[in-house]
Amino acid sequence: MRASSRSAFRLFRLLLPHQVLYSSTSSNRFSPVSALYPILLLRMDKVNTANSLHSKPFSSSAASRRSGRGRGRDFGKGDVIVREDDRIGALGRLMTRILRHMAAEVNLEIRSDGYVRVADLLKLNLTTYAKVPLRAHTIEDVKEAVRRDNKQRFSLLEENGSLLIRANQGHSIKVNVTSESLLKPILSADEVQVCVHGTYKKNLESILQYGLKRMERLHVHFASGLPSDGEVISGMRRDVNILIFLDLRKALQDGMKFYISDNKVILTEGFDGVVPTEYFEKIETWPWRESIPLQQKF
Repeated sequence: MRASSRSAFRLFRLLLPHQVLYSSTSSNRFSPVSALYPILLLRMDKVNTANSLHSKPFSSSAASRRSGRGRGRDFGKGDVIVREDDRIGALGRLMTRILRHMAAEVNLEIRSDGYVRVADLLKLNLTTYAKVPLRAHTIEDVKEAVRRDNKQRFSLLEENGSLLIRANQGHSIKVNVTSESLLKPILSADEVQVCVHGTYKKNLESILQYGLKRMERLHVHFASGLPSDGEVISGMRRDVNILIFLDLRKALQDGMKFYISDNKVILTEGFDGVVPTEYFEKIETWPWRESIPLQQKF
């Protein structure tokens, strides 16, 4: 055995003192190179693993683009790849903005009940945050966005062979849209079990001083349930920490008009756009349900 072979053999025995490996040649003679091969592979694997820690993250979108395969469909323009879920979700967000706030601004014909033609909506020269033009979407995409919306913000209507869509509530558009056409009036306090407005501690001082204001919207919004009721509650953000319960019976008796939307949001214009504090029944923290005095000092 040559000196180099003996050195390799001693190194191998040092690393694996209790194992003797032989080459797979017919002579069964010991081969230091063959014996060291598993160790060399192990060392190479460690190097590759270390290098991978400093490499760029693997992009499944890029892989799908190269291979033509992937889970779900990818859409995009240029180097931007948009997953199907993101594409539909972005469409829903843009439709919410347009139908609640932008219809007049973009010259979209909107009826007094809030409905617009889907075909007209898809002709607008606007792009979603996912960088997909509205014109690239289809009526089926619109239906899917409506179906996926867990707060039921939209309604669809088939009329004279055309599909129409509206936002159920949340409008700031003051042209054409009217409360009576858009919403169902509440004539008795017995029609709803609870009427509660969700807000934040940072707003409470102003609310107790000036009442609840509709701000830029057509209505002040109230929810018809609490997050703990086990259903998705529309009309209230998920992260609110203050609940203001309204004495709906007293407000109705004094002539304040209330409405309910298709997705069970209670809405009112108040008196001159304000719901005064005298109609507050109680205020509680959420989720701890601790009572806050109506005359709380800050």
